[in-house]
Amino acid sequence: MKILLVNTYHYMRSGDCAYNFRLADLLRSKGHEVFFFAMKHPLNQPCAQEKYFVDYIDYAELNGRKNLKNGLQVLSRSIYYGKARSNIRALFEDLKPDIVHIQNLHAHITPSILFEVKKFGLPVFWTVHDYKLVCPNSYNVIDRTGEICEACNGGAFYHAVLNRCKKNSLAASFTASAEAYVHSLLRIRNLVDKFISPSAFLAEKLLSNGFEGSKVEHLPLFLPPEYFDYTPGNEDYVLFFGRLEKTKGISTLLKAAGMARGVRVVIAGRSTPDFQEDYRRFGHGNVRFVGFQSGNELRTLVKNSAAVVVPSIWYENQPFSILESFAFGKPVIASDLGGIKELIGNNERGILFPRNEESALSDAMTRLTTDSGLAARTGLNAFKYAKEYHDQVYHYEHLIRIYEGVRPLSPAERHWEEAGFEERVGSGG
Repeated sequence: MKILLVNTYHYMRSGDCAYNFRLADLLRSKGHEVFFFAMKHPLNQPCAQEKYFVDYIDYAELNGRKNLKNGLQVLSRSIYYGKARSNIRALFEDLKPDIVHIQNLHAHITPSILFEVKKFGLPVFWTVHDYKLVCPNSYNVIDRTGEICEACNGGAFYHAVLNRCKKNSLAASFTASAEAYVHSLLRIRNLVDKFISPSAFLAEKLLSNGFEGSKVEHLPLFLPPEYFDYTPGNEDYVLFFGRLEKTKGISTLLKAAGMARGVRVVIAGRSTPDFQEDYRRFGHGNVRFVGFQSGNELRTLVKNSAAVVVPSIWYENQPFSILESFAFGKPVIASDLGGIKELIGNNERGILFPRNEESALSDAMTRLTTDSGLAARTGLNAFKYAKEYHDQVYHYEHLIRIYEGVRPLSPAERHWEEAGFEERVGSGG
């Protein structure tokens, strides 16, 4: 089978990219041919399909140089990008894939490509990594306040503007709201055959926002076999690794570390202005920042830790930081939110604490670094859980079942006139 994988970025930037590359390797190992469609970027991995990729756009740079021209470019590019549609048409004509599997495409590639995908009669699968399909800001969090918000549920996307939820910017919030309304009017969800949700929590959010039950599948993410390395021996520190953004709860972790001076806390990730400010205000002597780590260096940090901490303030879907920690037999201390709760369970595989509660996080870190029996027991549970539900064999068997459950369009169905087809989609036909 020829499978086209679509994702905005084609380098190891975040969880959706990690899954995209791992999925490509898994599919190839089973004899499938894999192609990519993405955005051009200086950090991209080499790719034979790069000539079809859409042009690079840096929204942060454009937003930093606010003027009418840049504003119109942001608005037009982020909602419907005609060049992306023509580029993917050329790819289809040259490479003739059998199915399309999406990770992320909003803002840079845009759902414009879905109309072309359906003109060619191809089944569309979309692994959903955040809440963008129901929340203009993607995270169900108001950037301005850091509070969880579900005001846009049911399609009331104007709340994004009222709350200035995206970057505390009226312009960015308006653009995100307009994007959501246009995609709703175009009935983008009708163009997707299956939405695949890694967490049951996110799947339920889709269903409660009107997605058809027959179109939503729950399938956990997976780790390659080389990631599983049960390592119960450890030092007495807790580790945070990942993006150092406000939504990751870094300030909560730093404050909790100040309450638990006897606990060593190691933080690994690329520094950001927000992190630098939080580190200056709340950092203490028991906190060590080691910068960005990857490969063997990061694996060693995880393997030697007593536990990993994930203090996120948003409804995380299914963080790879937790799965990768489990694969080493490490318990995880995490916020009692979203898909995280499914992974930790009833404290069987770590300790859950209420969102933003520094004292509860401090107590949890102290418990798992001083009670070796608790750390060993929950760590072993974590390893067994990951082996059972996040193994690539389990993932492939279920994914292929999802793929094979969708019928491609016949040649006659593929030859609808473009306008007529889009009219059918718009009317829900």
